[in-house]
Amino acid sequence: MKCYECGGVYKAKSDSLEIFDSYVGKIEVRGIPYYQCENCHDILYTEEMSRAIETERNRRIHKLLKQLPLGDFVSSTEAASILDISRQALHKNRRINHGFIHQTKFAGVTVYLRQSVLRFKKTGDGRFPLQSHRYSPSSEYLKGTARTGILASYEHYPRPIRPMNPFLEKKRVSPKECYAN
Repeated sequence: MKCYECGGVYKAKSDSLEIFDSYVGKIEVRGIPYYQCENCHDILYTEEMSRAIETERNRRIHKLLKQLPLGDFVSSTEAASILDISRQALHKNRRINHGFIHQTKFAGVTVYLRQSVLRFKKTGDGRFPLQSHRYSPSSEYLKGTARTGILASYEHYPRPIRPMNPFLEKKRVSPKECYAN
């Protein structure tokens, strides 16, 4: 198969592949076939590789969410109230079902990250990086070598999410003021 970028030839590979995702950081998938151009290193994913990446991404999202305190989450009733929709509309909303609000299960109950719900209400997209990343150019890129496979490296630092609930911050407020944000 010819490369659309440079006209080179794609070669089948099945090494480990590292991908950077802006929400969860580095994702590594091993032993699943993909195609890489020999000249420009462009990558074509197989259906199996795409599924493996999505599975690993979802696993990482749930792992990161479960590390947060339970006080940062709201129930479906509270999330629907914040969004001014019914619980049925919350559960049927395609964007929410496809991950536009960070959600996970604790003890079999689906809970929504409050910060994500509030962001979804304002912008229509409640996603944000669950880990902070520091970008640092690699030495190969600075030297200007011909290698184009790795242009930069990312270091991951957990970013604390501050509680958005005034009751957790020990402030006296009315319940209406909690949802005013």
